[in-house]
Amino acid sequence: MTDFLTADTNLPSYMMFPRFLLDMEINETAKMLYIILLDRARLSQKNEGWSDTDGHVFIYFTIEALAEILHKSQMTVKTALAVLEKQELIFRKRQGPGQPNRIYVKLPKETIHYTDRFLSLRQTKNCPIDRQDSFPDTDRKLSGNKKEIKKNNLAIRGSKEPLSPYGKFQNVFLSEKELEDIRQTIPDWKDYIERLSGYMASTGKQYQNHAATIISWARQEHPASRQRNYESEEYETL
Repeated sequence: MTDFLTADTNLPSYMMFPRFLLDMEINETAKMLYIILLDRARLSQKNEGWSDTDGHVFIYFTIEALAEILHKSQMTVKTALAVLEKQELIFRKRQGPGQPNRIYVKLPKETIHYTDRFLSLRQTKNCPIDRQDSFPDTDRKLSGNKKEIKKNNLAIRGSKEPLSPYGKFQNVFLSEKELEDIRQTIPDWKDYIERLSGYMASTGKQYQNHAATIISWARQEHPASRQRNYESEEYETL
């Protein structure tokens, strides 16, 4: 079933589609792949430890994981990656035997100017009607960016330790301390990491704190054991 949008509708998770892709002569698979890589790069921007000595943000993404997300063959993904690399939209750097390549997502230099020009044309065509108050698209864009920048800064300030990727899709980010806490408190912790990784990859949903999400899931599914642990800890403090 579907439903109509209203003013109070909460939109589902979404990925950003850069406008410059509309004018690029590359296939749709390459465009979708770029969107996925850019979305992952935005996560790397929010967390420490995901930029090199030059300040360039990088990501890790296996061919197998990308193929499963796109519902394409691994050969199709390899071809799309080669297309993006030829267009200089990504740069892959080898790390060593058995290690995944670092992927640097790049943007065309004229992207900012192109966006401003595109928005200006739209503003001249879409004038307010019936004397209704309206705001230019650029104002809305700037307002949204301020909120996002503030949110990103809070996320960076909150992460005192570098985060590392875990799970099949390398999208569960945990610090060493968080991973150790999960290992000590959840017997089948690996299963929970894989479940969270698969769930986020299939739905596009994101969580602010992956460690807290895993612990919350475990407590919801094993309330009895949680109660026993709580009583034991309380007894030990007496």
